Amino acid sequence: MTSFERFLINLDTWPAGAFLRIVLSLCILPVFRLLSGGDDRIVVALTMFLALLLALRLVPAVCRRVLPFSREAKDLWFKRRNLGKRYDSYQWQKLFWMGLGMLPYALISGGLVRGEIVLLAICTIGGGAGLLLWRRTGQLSVGAATAKATKLPPAAVASTPP
Repeated sequence: MTSFERFLINLDTWPAGAFLRIVLSLCILPVFRLLSGGDDRIVVALTMFLALLLALRLVPAVCRRVLPFSREAKDLWFKRRNLGKRYDSYQWQKLFWMGLGMLPYALISGGLVRGEIVLLAICTIGGGAGLLLWRRTGQLSVGAATAKATKLPPAAVASTPP
C-alpha cells in the first residue's frame, strides 16, 4: 500500500475523520446560503444536503474505479462499506461531526434560518443517536474489524473514539 493510500485511509480514522468532517462542515451553511440565494425554505436546505450526501458517496466511488489503487486499499474500503451497510449507525455517527462543524457558523452568523436549524438538528441529534447506537453494537473500533479482514495492522485502519 502506498503512502498516499495510507493517507486517504487515515482520513477516515479517529480523530482525523472527525476533525475533517468538522472542518468541512464549517463551509456547508454559508455555501448553502449562497446557492439558495437566501431562500429560507426547509425543503431547499434538505434537498441541498441530500445532494451533498449523494456527492460524498459518488465521488469516492468514481475515484475508486478510475484511479489505480492497490488491492489492499480497495479491500479495506470494501470492508468499511459493508460495515456501513450492516450498521446504519456507523454512517449516522458521521453526521454528528458534521453537526458540530455547523455549530460555530450558527454562533457567529447572527442566527440560523429554519432550514439550517433543521439540518443542524438532524446532524447533531440523529448523528449523536447514531454514535450512541454504534457504541452499543460493541463495534468500538472499525480498525479491529477491517484489520482482521485485510490483514493490516490495526493502526493502519480506521477506528472510532474510545
